[in-house]
Amino acid sequence: MKSQAWALPARSVLLIFLFQLLAFTSCRVTLLPPYNPAIATQIENTSREVDKFYLTMAELSKPENEGRAYANFAEKYIEIEVELNSLLNKNKVRPLNEHSTRICEITLQLWIKYRNEHKEDNTISNGLIDLNRKTFGDLFYAMQVAEKGKEIAADPPK
Repeated sequence: MKSQAWALPARSVLLIFLFQLLAFTSCRVTLLPPYNPAIATQIENTSREVDKFYLTMAELSKPENEGRAYANFAEKYIEIEVELNSLLNKNKVRPLNEHSTRICEITLQLWIKYRNEHKEDNTISNGLIDLNRKTFGDLFYAMQVAEKGKEIAADPPK
């Protein structure tokens, strides 16, 4: 009888322990870097630069007669790449910032890829301009959402 008297509390303790273990393992704390308004502003400004770059290329140049030759746009490609490198480096040094850093890496990789394609072909079509513009619009939107999430996490709505 003594063994049965201890069996019930032991089962209860075991069930409580398993429930607590399950509760603690299902809860996750995700740490985020603090919101940085300077980076948010740089994301917005760089996004505008890229959008203007592609809109200007589409509206003020023609693929005929070397109007869209790479040399006509090389300087602006460099300026924007410098901004993207700056954004990447600022995100890399922020602790707990893997997601934003990865978005910046993808953006820079695509910028370089699309620039090199333009350089190799020495022209760019209206269709590619539209696709590139939309691609970068989506990437900058992801950057903006990531930074806004940090702001909300730091000061959640009440």
